[in-house]
Amino acid sequence: MNKITTPKGILTYGDIEGNAYYTNTFTSAKIENATTLINVRYNTYTDTVEILKDGSIYVLPKNEKYSKISYANSPEVLVYLNSGEMEGYYFELVPGKYRLLKKLKAEFRPEVPAVNTFTSSVAAKFENLNPVYYFEINNQFVKVPKNMKDLLQEFIEKKSEIEAFVKANKLKTNQEGDLIRLAKFINN
Repeated sequence: MNKITTPKGILTYGDIEGNAYYTNTFTSAKIENATTLINVRYNTYTDTVEILKDGSIYVLPKNEKYSKISYANSPEVLVYLNSGEMEGYYFELVPGKYRLLKKLKAEFRPEVPAVNTFTSSVAAKFENLNPVYYFEINNQFVKVPKNMKDLLQEFIEKKSEIEAFVKANKLKTNQEGDLIRLAKFINN
């Protein structure tokens, strides 16, 4: 589970720089349809939720039965979606009719050996990519564009109210806090 096969052999996560997990430690969480709190951690590289039970690590099945994971000591909620292109785990930043979601992803970068004596080799590493945000609008998921004007085109029903709110608060699509404020405003 914590190994990657490369042309040079098998590497464990401990041999690789960076982090494949949202948090390295297991955190207590309530999983939908489970009766007790369970220790979990989210692997952003494999897009899986790992469970620690009796000293062994298991992978939570990806299905609707266990589609919501609420962390016990924080307001974070991880949801599983299986809707066309939106398959996998997403953090639900704002629930409601216009739900705001965040996708985290880590990519594996293999070791790059030195080409000559003037360059140094680069170790294998996990690289955390920038988060991608989505709004759920009329049961469709819309990736948040770079331009606020483009995003506002998606909210036809309340467009003038939302435009005034965005302008008054100088909101930007590249700021998570701004997107959360916008989602809360739209859902009221």
